[in-house]
Amino acid sequence: LQLDVFCSTRAHEKDINIVTVAPNDSLIATGSQDKTVKIWDSVDLSLKGTLKGHKRGVWDCQFSSHDRVIATSSGDKTVKLWSLAGFSCVRTFQGHTSSVLRVRFLSAGLQLVSCDAEGIIRLWGIRSNECMFSIDAHDDRVWALDLLDGMLVSGGADSRLKVFRDTTKELEDESKKIEEHDILMEQKLANHLRFSEYEEALEIALGMDKPRQALKVLVALLENDLKKGGGQSLETLQSHIKGWPMSRVTQVLRYCRDWNTRARNSHVAMLTVKAIVTTIPADQLACVDGLPEILSGIAPYAERHFKRIDMLHASSYFIDFTLRSMGNLDMEDDDEYARWEASCKLVLPPKTIDGKVQIGGQTKIGFNENNHSDTESEVITIGDSDSDSSSAVSSDSDSDSDGIE
Repeated sequence: LQLDVFCSTRAHEKDINIVTVAPNDSLIATGSQDKTVKIWDSVDLSLKGTLKGHKRGVWDCQFSSHDRVIATSSGDKTVKLWSLAGFSCVRTFQGHTSSVLRVRFLSAGLQLVSCDAEGIIRLWGIRSNECMFSIDAHDDRVWALDLLDGMLVSGGADSRLKVFRDTTKELEDESKKIEEHDILMEQKLANHLRFSEYEEALEIALGMDKPRQALKVLVALLENDLKKGGGQSLETLQSHIKGWPMSRVTQVLRYCRDWNTRARNSHVAMLTVKAIVTTIPADQLACVDGLPEILSGIAPYAERHFKRIDMLHASSYFIDFTLRSMGNLDMEDDDEYARWEASCKLVLPPKTIDGKVQIGGQTKIGFNENNHSDTESEVITIGDSDSDSSSAVSSDSDSDSDGIE
């Protein structure tokens, strides 16, 4: 076989890195270290146009088999898309952190795939102009990249050849199935709530990993138990917890930790925690990985909510306390107040700091035992004092005493 040169031309000022032919064999594209890509007529090698815009040498260029465009990759870390009609740049794809060595069209010309000197392969959406996917394919430069029957083949400086299969359709089908399943389960959840089947609804909400729906079900379950009477608002929940595995218990306690950060959800969260710790032995809970940390995260917010309850509880009898201190309560009211005072219990016990009793974390009663004898003889004046009037009263009393004598 003997080949003869029938046409030759000086194409670039520097090294030519890539030569590619259009799908219809009418054009030839060359990329060079002089930062340009030139389009030639395949018959006589006459120059059709020059693509200028890259800041460093061009490593690869590829014609599209569906549109009159060409893609180029360069050492300036970019991929560019050019129009063959006006030889102008229509898209620039940025995201690589090193020289882009190869570029190819795929998905009927709607996507680009490129590889760089760090072994990274990236998938680009032409319409969105964004990177859709990236993978660390090789440990060194990826010098070779091509497509074969819907598969991507790459070869790198690490001496490895890798084949990647397109699983986009499979992932879309799987995502569609998951979405259909979620819609079906949400409908079942709504039906169970409508017919007051709270245990089944709770299992569905936890299985779908929906904290908001689980909170809604727990509120309905606890309210339903309260309506039944007897004060056993945790009986149904406790019986349900007995069948939970430890993974489910950890999941619910994690939800309770998040719910407990808000005052409006703290009551349900603490009731759920109470149902769990009164149903499952403490030694079993302590053996579960990560569970003590979750409970330690619940404690600070729980103490804060308890202090808030103490404040509200104490403030609710503020008027009664004031009237009783002023002696303006009837005996019946006084007995009622005494019964309340004897039966009331604070969630957190009062603390005594520097002789001052604190309720709910704030000083409510200022009482110092060391100065108790002094305070007993102390006279408290309510209202504005007038020195002149007091002196006038004292002078009148003196005159009265003189008259008596």
